[in-house]
Amino acid sequence: MNILLLMAGEPRVQSSESYPLALTEIDGVPLIEKIMGQCQSVKYNRFIVAIQEQDIRRYRLDQVVKLLDDRAEVVVVEGLTQGAACTALLAAGLIDNMEPLLILNADEILHVSFESVVDGFERRGLDAGTIVFRSVHPRYSFVRLDEKKNVIEAAEKNPISNVATAGFYYFREGSDFVTAAKNLIRKDARQNDAFYVCPTFNELILSGKVIGVHEIEAKDYSPIKSDRQLQQFASHE
Repeated sequence: MNILLLMAGEPRVQSSESYPLALTEIDGVPLIEKIMGQCQSVKYNRFIVAIQEQDIRRYRLDQVVKLLDDRAEVVVVEGLTQGAACTALLAAGLIDNMEPLLILNADEILHVSFESVVDGFERRGLDAGTIVFRSVHPRYSFVRLDEKKNVIEAAEKNPISNVATAGFYYFREGSDFVTAAKNLIRKDARQNDAFYVCPTFNELILSGKVIGVHEIEAKDYSPIKSDRQLQQFASHE
């Protein structure tokens, strides 16, 4: 399995001492270390981290990643892309294959065993899967489910249901994501002028793929997309 961690988006949290969010310390541990540590239970071949070129130049974030996992690959992102799906495609040379792929956001903490979630998706023979929780707030991405709890539609920043996704996207074959993301861009299927990962599920559905979910309680999802959310997360750790 390849694990792709996206941490090259536009910063929305003003972390202490002007350091990027990834280096914000919670109980003395940088956020990037917390997230990468949580991935250790998953059997993976390669850890891939997409990092802004300016953060590499100013803060040596690539060296931080290598210290945490010397096998990790760093994808250098020059400037802002047109969304998370575009950022992920910068790693196409590493993920466009038949190996499973897990895409994670670097500004969210999930209080769940990644290993158990991935094992569950694999046992069910799913082509793709995501972690979900209950919410109707339009800041999230959403999926609509059928009676078998399989995904039949996905949307970004549009509550088509009360089933929101938590920035955890599994694909049985990395090439499925790459193909779906390219189709999304080809169709110019933007939301707020950006291309996101969750809507790539719509392209998989069109090709007959089966997508499932693993549901968690909302309290087990900690988004860190604002200073207030960062403070709330730190106070509960």
